[in-house]
Parts: sequence; structure tokens; C-alpha cells
Amino acid sequence: MELGDHLRQARELAKLSQTQVKNLTGINNKSISNYEHNISLPDPHTLKTLADLYDVSLDWLITGGERIVQNSSEQLLPIADDDFELLAKLLSLSPQKRTAIEILLTDHMDFNAPTATDKTKAPAK
Repeated sequence: MELGDHLRQARELAKLSQTQVKNLTGINNKSISNYEHNISLPDPHTLKTLADLYDVSLDWLITGGERIVQNSSEQLLPIADDDFELLAKLLSLSPQKRTAIEILLTDHMDFNAPTATDKTKAPAK
């Protein structure tokens, strides 16, 4: 993947349209489109602005290495490629489908969680 692909993916995961990015940053739609289609490259200041807006690291946008997503406390959290792709798929689902998956995962985690009686049982030999 190239820089433009990372910019597009980060924007989509941030659930922003190109018009919303324009309104939030002042970068015109044509430039955003050109960046995302690898037609032109953003200058360093613009790249930093987009990384901050999308809440991703400059390193990930540029190198495509391990994805780093910033959380609200400004600490960086590494996310494996497979997990990032799964998250992207999950975020693209309708709210109803996301809720259904959340219910399935919660039920699965509850089903597999050790109970109080499991914790007191002696280990099998």
C-alpha cells in the first residue's frame, strides 16, 4: 500500500468524507482526492494535520508499518494488520449488524469465561 491508500483508509476509519475533511482542515477536495489516489503528495504540515485528524501516527501513514492508533490520552497503541482489517470491516457494517456481532461476542465471552466454581476446581491430572 502507498501513502494515498493509507490516507484513504485512515479517513474512512475515522468515518469522515472528503468534504468533512475539507471543512475541518481547509484542504480542498481536489487535493485530498489527489493525495488518496497517489497523484500528488501532501507537504509535511498537511500530512501532520491529516494524521492528527484521523488519529493515526505519521509513521503508519508514511511507512505502512504496524498501524498505530492514538487514543484520547495521546498514548500510542499498536494494532496488528489483521486486527486493523477486521476493525475496518466491522466499522463498515450497518449499526444493526454491528449490534448483532456485539451480542454474539458478548455471549461467546460470557460462555467461555471461567465461573466461580471453575476457579475452585482442582486442575485435571
